[in-house]
Amino acid sequence: MTSTSTGPGEPGRFRETDAGQVTASELTVNAANDAIRSFVAGRTLWSKEALAELDRLRGQWQRAVHAEMVKAA
Repeated sequence: MTSTSTGPGEPGRFRETDAGQVTASELTVNAANDAIRSFVAGRTLWSKEALAELDRLRGQWQRAVHAEMVKAA
């Protein structure tokens, strides 16, 4: 089953500043977690586009975790 609506947290909407969308290198683990939580909140149907965005957000989270581990070492 697919949906044409992406629902809450549409692709590209996760965190913005006055300078525009935050890049992956600027994301902290907490900000990445918040972006994922916001994107999945209330969602019951997942389109291919929404799943692709979730995958992108997970990738950002993984890079943020890796960056913090490297920084701590």
